[in-house]
Amino acid sequence: MIGLLDAFTCLVVACLLFPLGVWGRAQAHDLVVDALPSEEREHRIAVLRRGALTCQVVAVVFGAGAVLLLLV
Repeated sequence: MIGLLDAFTCLVVACLLFPLGVWGRAQAHDLVVDALPSEEREHRIAVLRRGALTCQVVAVVFGAGAVLLLLV
């Protein structure tokens, strides 16, 4: 029963993180203030996109962990 709850928790975290990463990558350009100098703005957009990609990768890891917990 504990393994099932752990797998469910991992799956919930994955289901929250992956859409957050998708949204972050799509909205990174709009989330950065337009008043910044061009170079700084592009840098911050790149940082946001990198963080969003990290959310997606961690979500996949949690999803794989959930599957592994169910198989054990």
